[in-house]
Amino acid sequence: MKKKAIAILLTLSIAAAGIAGCGKQTSAENTGAAAQETPAVQASESKEAAEEGTSSGTVEIEFVNQKREAADTFQAVIDKFSEQNPDIKVTLNTTPDGSGVLMTRASSDTLPDILMHWPTDAQFVQFANEGLLADLTGKEYTGNIVDSYIEDLKMEDGGIYCLPISLNFMGVYYNVDKFTEAGLSVPSTWDELIALCDKIVANGEVPFLLPNKDAWTVSQLWDNIGGKDRGGYADFYAGLDDGSQSYAADAIANDSMEKMVLLTEKYSQGDTLSLGYDQAINDFATGASYMFIQGSWALPSIQSANPDSNVEMFPMPNGSGDMKQPVGVDCAICVSAKAASDPAKSEAVDKFMTYLFSTEAGQMYSDRDHSPSAIKGVTADIPQDKLVLDLIDKAGVLDLAVPPTGFEDTKRSEIQNVFMGTSVSDFLTQLDEDWKTAREAEAQ
Repeated sequence: MKKKAIAILLTLSIAAAGIAGCGKQTSAENTGAAAQETPAVQASESKEAAEEGTSSGTVEIEFVNQKREAADTFQAVIDKFSEQNPDIKVTLNTTPDGSGVLMTRASSDTLPDILMHWPTDAQFVQFANEGLLADLTGKEYTGNIVDSYIEDLKMEDGGIYCLPISLNFMGVYYNVDKFTEAGLSVPSTWDELIALCDKIVANGEVPFLLPNKDAWTVSQLWDNIGGKDRGGYADFYAGLDDGSQSYAADAIANDSMEKMVLLTEKYSQGDTLSLGYDQAINDFATGASYMFIQGSWALPSIQSANPDSNVEMFPMPNGSGDMKQPVGVDCAICVSAKAASDPAKSEAVDKFMTYLFSTEAGQMYSDRDHSPSAIKGVTADIPQDKLVLDLIDKAGVLDLAVPPTGFEDTKRSEIQNVFMGTSVSDFLTQLDEDWKTAREAEAQ
């Protein structure tokens, strides 16, 4: 049964939704021995572990997590669950290449029992389309999700194949102490941001650390800048499909790309393609720059790198100061169809999912991950992100638009080419061709 990819634009209120939000990572810290092995070895060992657990009277559930920053948080939730359910062993694997591992596991019919994914990711849509994920409709724990999200997560057949546990947003982290010492104020327009950067450069210091070595950070930087004018991508993607829109002719695409090039060439640390995300986190946490453009998911890593760091986030400004604030699903949880149909595992999986989406576990996750929650009754206390949260309350947009399969990876690599000499106009023209190619491939 063909399911339509989710493409929803939703204005939300913090008070009504208890917003929360993450960007997809392409590398991750390893949690558990399986994370350091090849996908084939992981698949084989996961099957053996499951069989051993069943024979010993303990049901083993494998949980694959793709978000490195959430590894310790998920483990804390699992540990609490295990205290109450000693007959169920939940093994968490945080993989260094989540997308590749899951694709290999899917092809060998050994998907993990529970997996973390994103509803806007083409791979998730593919798994759902192919019947590899369980339809969670009717599960009692779905009632714990904020009501406004449930309808938007339904696929064309009415099924729900993932449940969000948290939401994310992007902005600009800044070193509060450095701002105070230099007498700088948080900017509210693009011109104010550039004037601020000029003052920092004049003092011989670095305004921004840009980790352009990791292609996903570059793509999200572009979206962060353009998102303040565009909001969500649902309408724009629809226009690309029917021919009424194009990247090459789109004012927001051109303007936001030119702005990103300006920040990279004039206001960064230089040689941005040699700096990776992990190193940038450590460098920013220890005062190497005034600002760091990232998502809400980076805060725990910044604090871990330097517990004494004094950082806060402000919204990425646009030209007018009248901004929208995109919000995305940070972590969503899926259950494999195979686990759901396995009598030996389905009950244990339901029990764990019931706890994972409880107010208790949701509050624990939000407190540790510093992310707003998609679970009812959870209160997010994130003083460092107050300015962005206030904007979300005023002009938040939940963006669940899905690009065609493979397009995002192509886009990421081609953005990096702009920093190696490709012109903005040539890049955007090529992106239009890439969109058509990806859509044609999906139709085959």
